[in-house]
Amino acid sequence: MWGRTCIPRTVYQVRYPCKKHCRCPQAQHFLVFCWLMVALLRAPGKGTLKGLRPYLPPQLPYWTTVRMVRSGPWDAQAVLTDLAATTLRSLPPPTDGVVYRIGDSTLKAKRGRKHPVGHCTRHGEHEPYMLGFARVLLIARWDRFRVPVALGLIDPKRRGHQNILLRQRLKDLVRPLWVRQVVVVADAGLAANETLRLLTAHKSTSGCAMPRTRKLTNGTYLRALVQHLPQSGSSRRASHTPDGRRRDSWVFTRRATLPKLGEVTIVRSKKRRNDGPQKVKIIVTNLTAAPAGTILSIYAWRWGVEVTRKALKSGLHWGQLQVTKEAERVTRSVTLSVVAYLLLVRLYGHDKTLPQEGSLFKLKERFTEDVAQEHMRRSELRWQRKLKQLKAGA
Repeated sequence: MWGRTCIPRTVYQVRYPCKKHCRCPQAQHFLVFCWLMVALLRAPGKGTLKGLRPYLPPQLPYWTTVRMVRSGPWDAQAVLTDLAATTLRSLPPPTDGVVYRIGDSTLKAKRGRKHPVGHCTRHGEHEPYMLGFARVLLIARWDRFRVPVALGLIDPKRRGHQNILLRQRLKDLVRPLWVRQVVVVADAGLAANETLRLLTAHKSTSGCAMPRTRKLTNGTYLRALVQHLPQSGSSRRASHTPDGRRRDSWVFTRRATLPKLGEVTIVRSKKRRNDGPQKVKIIVTNLTAAPAGTILSIYAWRWGVEVTRKALKSGLHWGQLQVTKEAERVTRSVTLSVVAYLLLVRLYGHDKTLPQEGSLFKLKERFTEDVAQEHMRRSELRWQRKLKQLKAGA
């Protein structure tokens, strides 16, 4: 079946509005791009360009796909922005009009030393050092939908680049008409002062984790709430995850003022009362009147970006395409997997028969079945036309 030479009709129709960003008609980058989407959604292996060969037409040479990923006449960021905007407009909106925009940075390990944005780092204090490159991923989440809307490659030589990328992506995003409120949730690495001021200026609600080195207006550090607060200062509060499950935490709530930000609400949270300082989470929000349970429920939506990132890595070979020498080539390679994810959401987002927060692998199975049925219909029509020609000649 995968020796076919015709692009699936649904893939071509969904991707056609982005054809204007493929500015090299001689190389037919748009057609090669569509075939790469089909191969990424079908290939179960490592996801390298050579591993995608069995799922591409025999007439499409290997070096054609390599040149397409490496070439600059197509704008990866513009393709991702346009497809994300059309996907958001096509999906059913939430009843309350609230959309959660969740940002997070992720690290992809690499073995070669010649990566253009590779650097040695580690995940935590007790983790070994590794060579890899980092990315910032921003998704929009509501109900059962997780839609990647922006992506950026972090330059290790530029200080605070991950926060700069997040602010640029938040500015570039266009709200759909049905959005009434935007809630931005991020981890401690993306909670810079400039980012929080941008959210306040755009009248967006924020619920971000804070590093313990942040200083309050009165001169005290947030780590004082972790190290010097007695257990009697915490009380048990209930919060709820996006799927409705209850989660109890021991919290301490305090109103405070951060420099250049103004009045905020600080929530110190831990799962068990006797947990040590290493397991304490500090969350800061501009919702000054919200209870602790509501703030924790808002921050619980951040887990959606972790699930999306895992799905991209395990199901769509995120970061596996082997390209080097230029950072733009790496950006285009990681964008391909995100665009393939958006293609699945656009095709099957309206299907209510899928399970709650449908698995990426379920969507891939559905896509494979639909493409196989279309291939069988085309083959049947082709043989019917040949049979008519033979009858007419006889």
